[in-house]
Amino acid sequence: MMQHSDTEQEHRYFITALARGLDVLACFRVTDQGLTNQQIAERCKLPKSTVTRVTFTLTQLGYLLQDLNGRYQLGTATLRLGSTMLSGLDIRQLARPMMQELADTAGATIAIAVRDRLSMIYVEQCRSKAALSLSLQVGSRLPLALSASGRAYLGMASAAERDDILRQAGGRGERIHQGVRQGMERAQRDQQQYGCATSFCEWQPEVNGIAVGFMPIGGSQLMSINCGGPSSSITREFLLDQVRPRLIETARRLSS
Repeated sequence: MMQHSDTEQEHRYFITALARGLDVLACFRVTDQGLTNQQIAERCKLPKSTVTRVTFTLTQLGYLLQDLNGRYQLGTATLRLGSTMLSGLDIRQLARPMMQELADTAGATIAIAVRDRLSMIYVEQCRSKAALSLSLQVGSRLPLALSASGRAYLGMASAAERDDILRQAGGRGERIHQGVRQGMERAQRDQQQYGCATSFCEWQPEVNGIAVGFMPIGGSQLMSINCGGPSSSITREFLLDQVRPRLIETARRLSS
């Protein structure tokens, strides 16, 4: 979970209690069926007593819901925030027809993602009717350093943003810091060789994917668009030889 740097915490405008509350909300994943205070504390690396106060407050405000077993889930107040954010991404409406066409042609999943700390989050997704396409959905998270989407983002991010990402990774331990650094190096090599980012059975053992970073028309938030699927049907050669030119062209159209 997010570890805030010493520089952030020492800033006179930094509100630690607010940061902890947001970290608690951010620790929930699409696949979670509910989390206990202990599980949240472990993910956020916070004392359980602190988490108990935070979850109580967020529940009172509607940002969390507590079931009969004492487990917490995201509440409707977070849905309002997410819906407001997504409604502002006009690029999704423009991209959806192109994404669906490519998904059907490739028999794969096409998705647009944005960065959240050390993850990429799907904000739009189109899936092929093929039975073996990936079942990821809007809101799914992918690791920044291992996924094609994340590497495509790292390949286009500014030097200042990459430095900030490395600082965040450093706050989470040497292993994560080294992994993110290696992801950046891989992103640069892929960009030079292929004009896109790749991840072949790295993010998940049986998933292949490629991605292209782009700045959407009239936007200020860097995104990436990726194509992925099971390695048994979506091979490295198929992605690089047949899908890559179309994915690069789609990213160009969304940013021009």
